[in-house]
Amino acid sequence: MKKLLIISLLLISYSIQGIAQENPSKKKIVKTSFWINGVCEMCQTRIQKAALSTKGVKMANWHIESKILTVVYNQTKCSETDIKQNIADVGHDSEEIRTTDKAYENLHSCCLYERK
Repeated sequence: MKKLLIISLLLISYSIQGIAQENPSKKKIVKTSFWINGVCEMCQTRIQKAALSTKGVKMANWHIESKILTVVYNQTKCSETDIKQNIADVGHDSEEIRTTDKAYENLHSCCLYERK
């Protein structure tokens, strides 16, 4: 009886470990930072709004002086490229993705930055 109990406990423990290893956590939350071109508070609002509109982005904070955007997002729902593309769609360049001339020209005159 004692052996049966020990074997049962081992099997249950092994099963739980197997489940935990197969499915450790479906959410893969990541915090990262990258450069986004812009110049003012209007740019800041636009950039942060575009980042937050990306499915899976939980937090976005762009610093005017450093031009660095810090984001927290779920990697199972979006990628860094998805975030940068949404920001490019509203007129702001990143190092990897350049906005279209049309989107850039639609920015307010105070938001026009020097393009590389």
